[in-house]
Amino acid sequence: MNKSYRKKGVSTELLRAATEYAKSQGAEIVEGYPVEPRTDKDIPPVFAWTGIPKAFIDAGFKEVARRSPTRPIMRMELI
Repeated sequence: MNKSYRKKGVSTELLRAATEYAKSQGAEIVEGYPVEPRTDKDIPPVFAWTGIPKAFIDAGFKEVARRSPTRPIMRMELI
């Protein structure tokens, strides 16, 4: 994604659209596996392609597990 689109809510809107589509197709749960930066610095784009937790939280997901310090499991129940 072009840098000019960062921090404008594009990822959050894509997550919302994806969950609405999943729901329309009969899905009951949607999960995501974002990367949480270790510091306040920007995460390199090559590591952020699965998203960051804030975008998932803003889209209505909740953290349900964390198996490593930087990899939360985010879930949204659609039922």
